[in-house]
Amino acid sequence: MTAIMAAVVGLTFLFGFGNVWSLALRLGVPPWVAPLVAPAVDLSVLGLLLGIRHLALHGAGAEELRPARRLLLFSSLMTLALNVADPLIAGHLGKAAFDAVGPLLLIGWADVGPGPSPSHRCLQANHCGQPHDHRRVRPDSQRVVAPPAGRFGGSAR
Repeated sequence: MTAIMAAVVGLTFLFGFGNVWSLALRLGVPPWVAPLVAPAVDLSVLGLLLGIRHLALHGAGAEELRPARRLLLFSSLMTLALNVADPLIAGHLGKAAFDAVGPLLLIGWADVGPGPSPSHRCLQANHCGQPHDHRRVRPDSQRVVAPPAGRFGGSAR
């Protein structure tokens, strides 16, 4: 799952790099600064996605993740705005819609990828970095519940 998130961010970066550079030049940003904006925003998104995922997998609750998730949403919205601004200024609505695809995927990943949600339990179940723990976390209480006894849920003999 981490590789997929990183790939989406990487592809969005490659996809939008020219858009952001073009916009920066149109706005009069110095040519040596223009190519630095897109990587800064996209690396922020990647770092936040990975950081939130790591924290969620290690037991951080919704309250602890809220500031990082807000920054992630803001960064994703900035990626969207930066990617569609130049085509919108030029009056190319179709290109703006096309250029919105990558950033909208980032916003989707920001919502369903990491964090305390049903997808969070999916992340915990698919986490490969640690030995599998058969204990379950009850979604209503965050309490760890021991698995049923026996191999198939029956009583141990």
